[in-house]
Amino acid sequence: MKRSSIILLVMGLAVAAALLAVLDLSGTTKADPRAVAAANKLYDAGHYAEAAQIYEQLVRQGARDSVLFYNLGNTYFQQGDLAKAIPAYEMAAQMAPRDPDIRHNLEIARLQAQFAPPQPDGPLAILAEASRRWLTINELALLALGAWFLFSFLVLAYRHYLPGQRPPGLRLAAILVLFFVLVAGVTLISRMAAQPSLPNVNVAPQMAAATMTAVMQ
Repeated sequence: MKRSSIILLVMGLAVAAALLAVLDLSGTTKADPRAVAAANKLYDAGHYAEAAQIYEQLVRQGARDSVLFYNLGNTYFQQGDLAKAIPAYEMAAQMAPRDPDIRHNLEIARLQAQFAPPQPDGPLAILAEASRRWLTINELALLALGAWFLFSFLVLAYRHYLPGQRPPGLRLAAILVLFFVLVAGVTLISRMAAQPSLPNVNVAPQMAAATMTAVMQ
């Protein structure tokens, strides 16, 4: 195997490892369905504070689910706490960017709070913001990973031909795919650096646990 092919293979493995680490870090963790059902029951009955306590407890336990944060945002919104509702909706939108209900409620909350998110400054920030509305971080990482493997395949295929017999379109395709990999990678880094923060779930854990237990019995 030629030295350049070995270097390409090592680079490919490094890129794949980095992107797979991103997938692992940004994965979702479903909440306990019984606890969610109990909180939903409280919400439907108009007990928004009690429902919020259960949702907050699930967040504190490590649950990361778009439905959970959407429901949590709704409880805050119903209580008029827009300062907490907006971050909750933003977390939900990060995990389910194409969900129209999440986007709608987020815009309503921002409008009522008269809060305008900062406008992206520069082409990379604009690209990151555009991707945020359509792709999760996992989906973006998978696209970048797939494009990298495609680039590696195109390079190896190009080197397979003898000089003078190489199709010119193959080299152009490799350059275009590499450009996409770079753009996707930079966008991914920008997205990771600007993830929304978790809403402030500072309710006493024992109170939330007691509420959850009482409703689920």
